[in-house]
Amino acid sequence: MPKVGIYCRLSIEDKNKLKSDDSQSIQNQKSMLREYCRERDWEIYDIYCDDGYSGIDCTRPDFNRLLRDCESGKINIVLCKDQSRFSRDTVVIEQYINDKFLEWGIRFIGVVDNADSDSEIYDTMRLFTSAYNEMYVKDISSKIRRTLTYKREQGQFIGSFAPYGYKIDSNDKHHLVIDEDTAPIVIRIFELYAQGSGYRKIVQELNAQGILSPSAYKKKIGSKYTNYNADSSNSKGLWTQSTIAAILRNEMYTGTLVQGKSHHISYKNKKRKKVDKSDWVRIPNTHEAIIDHDKWGRVQERLNNRTRAGRSSKELSPLSGKVRCAVCGRPMKRNVYYNKARTIQYYGLQCATYKTGAMNCINNKSISGKVLEQKIVDELNCIVENYCQTDDITIADIHSEQLQAMEYQFFNLKSQLSIAKSRLTKMYKDRLDGIISDADYLMFREVLSFEEKEISVCIAETEKQIEDCRMRQKNAENQKSFIEKYIRFEILDRSIVEEFIEFIEIGEIKDDGEREINIHWKI
Repeated sequence: MPKVGIYCRLSIEDKNKLKSDDSQSIQNQKSMLREYCRERDWEIYDIYCDDGYSGIDCTRPDFNRLLRDCESGKINIVLCKDQSRFSRDTVVIEQYINDKFLEWGIRFIGVVDNADSDSEIYDTMRLFTSAYNEMYVKDISSKIRRTLTYKREQGQFIGSFAPYGYKIDSNDKHHLVIDEDTAPIVIRIFELYAQGSGYRKIVQELNAQGILSPSAYKKKIGSKYTNYNADSSNSKGLWTQSTIAAILRNEMYTGTLVQGKSHHISYKNKKRKKVDKSDWVRIPNTHEAIIDHDKWGRVQERLNNRTRAGRSSKELSPLSGKVRCAVCGRPMKRNVYYNKARTIQYYGLQCATYKTGAMNCINNKSISGKVLEQKIVDELNCIVENYCQTDDITIADIHSEQLQAMEYQFFNLKSQLSIAKSRLTKMYKDRLDGIISDADYLMFREVLSFEEKEISVCIAETEKQIEDCRMRQKNAENQKSFIEKYIRFEILDRSIVEEFIEFIEIGEIKDDGEREINIHWKI
């Protein structure tokens, strides 16, 4: 008796549902597919449901759980309502239904569209179906983007949550009105800064008065807003300097609606790409201002005149993310500064709890970054000298495994490109034979050409990585010089820190003037 994995999915476009519950559509899919199995006396291994996910999204949790169970041999048949429920991405369809499922011995069935990987007819129709399904997603994405652009240009607010100090008008979800509870706090922040207070002083005053931060306020009023950075944040729901900075630079408080600051890279890639400030959509006088233009101008002038040495530095500190306060356990934050001639750059590390002003910490003195780096280098050289038998060291080809993985990836990409080209050729022949119309051919060609272009870019990038890896491999042939380079450390860099250090704890200054430094090694 075959074991069936039932997969159900409801598109993210369906807004008349709660994500925490199965929608009626999901229930219908389950009922249909259960009945289909019962009629054939098939055993249902498990039911996999992704409610509220686009068919182009490859991060669907139950979709990936289904694939893992398929690979491990727990399932013989994948059963869906139709092929589009499984995926609307032509690459994913070919990668799994026409490749991996054959390798794993999996049969794919879509009930409504008569999709069956055991059928020769489906082998031809799959190409058209997957191209059409992907074209549908692309078309929907394009329409949504045009609609949102139109609404922005018409001065309609399209965000899910209003900026702190405002709330969404109960009579018009595209209009902002002043929130009487939080607008005075925004005014107070601008006044304090205009009078000369810094970020830290403002943070301390707001936290001392017990005023809820924007995220804490949203939570209090029952908003569905979720701060995905909350777990990694050190603020614990309190005000921080970054929050103050964001408020002071938010032009929305002048009554100007500012939107379109970022967008998805493509309908396939949901990562967001920042838009140049000159291309933001700015519509004045769309809602009541909290801050008048005179005060806004004075605050922006002061913000633009701030000359902090480290603001333009994009170089990552060797110890970034590795240093903690031994007293409160929070990270040590970096302060960058220069000598008077601005020819030499220095940096110090200070407890984030004290630095941000969110809470008090007795470990309030900074430590020189360069001094700390030198102490780590000295300690590491000591360890090498005491424990490493350098005469017995031989070096293996450390790049082989990395090169092998990249070459395997390159081979897969070339295979995908070959499949895309063959599908395009097949469709062209079908057009000449009159199997598909010119309009259908043009639609399918656009999808497949886009796919081919994406794969070609990935191939070029992977080819360059392979060449770089081969070059590093060649440079490592001189074993003696390679070993000598790493048995004596002179300068601490990021690669050394990642390789050898778990984290570092910085304690208080002792009575003798020494600082307690605990290095937690990975070795």
